[in-house]
Amino acid sequence: MTGQTRTTRSMLSRGLSILTCFRPGDFELALSELARRAELPKPTAHRLIAELVDAGMLERGDRGLRLGLSLFTLGTRVPRQRMLSQLAHPHLKRMHDLTRQSAFLFLPNGLDPVLAGGVLGGPGSDPGTGSPAESEAAACAVAKLLRVHRARLTPAGTGRVERRGRRRAVREPSAEELARVAEQGFAIARCGPEAVAIAAPVLDASDALIAALAVAGPPERTDPARVVAHLRVAGVGLSRALRSASGPLPVL
Repeated sequence: MTGQTRTTRSMLSRGLSILTCFRPGDFELALSELARRAELPKPTAHRLIAELVDAGMLERGDRGLRLGLSLFTLGTRVPRQRMLSQLAHPHLKRMHDLTRQSAFLFLPNGLDPVLAGGVLGGPGSDPGTGSPAESEAAACAVAKLLRVHRARLTPAGTGRVERRGRRRAVREPSAEELARVAEQGFAIARCGPEAVAIAAPVLDASDALIAALAVAGPPERTDPARVVAHLRVAGVGLSRALRSASGPLPVL
């Protein structure tokens, strides 16, 4: 490997680290915050951000940088996301109609949930829109499911999964909390007083988590037992749809 190749790969890794700094609920981030999260010197971050803006991967906003349209275009071409989004949409729509709350589809990316689709809005909100608190609560609930799933695949006694880079400073679920999620088969998370979310896994034929569904809305209008029942029906339906879909599901 030449020194030039090593440098190219290093710069690629640094550029990707900037893009992955954005978390659920982040709309715009200041350059200084991106540099801090990516653990890069500000001059290096500034140079890489300028290249990402030129490539359409980032856009300049009123108060900082935001993810660009080119990333969205690439995301729509991901085969797994496209297949799951198409198959999940009827189930998301039905959950939204039954609960009158926002319904989400997430895909796992290690321990991080990736939003892949949703039918947003509830009583009192504009059609097709949901609050940032709802998507944040839904992502937090799904993150608990991912930790339970990963724990089942991790040898007993290790207790940790290695993660690169600085992650968001949030309280990790306790062992008791994760044990409760594993026993119940669903997870609940709150985002302040504004939103509560309930998430349930979508499993393949071998009971491996391949996606997650979530419903989120105001706590005063959320009936956990009712929402869980709808989530489980939707999860089973989506699992069956995936198994009967033509062609193999792309490997996670």
